[in-house]
Amino acid sequence: MSTIQQVMEAFIKDVNTDDGVFVRSAEYITNCLYFIIKWAGIPFVLYLLFEFFRM
Repeated sequence: MSTIQQVMEAFIKDVNTDDGVFVRSAEYITNCLYFIIKWAGIPFVLYLLFEFFRM
């Protein structure tokens, strides 16, 4: 039980810092997901515009 408590204390200390490992990891994951959504969405929007003006 003390191991879990130590891990949670280390996690809380890391989250409360400005440049913690968890914060950097969350930022990296968010940036990657945004990049994927952005570049996967552009062809879809172009397809929708093409279909709209084809009518």
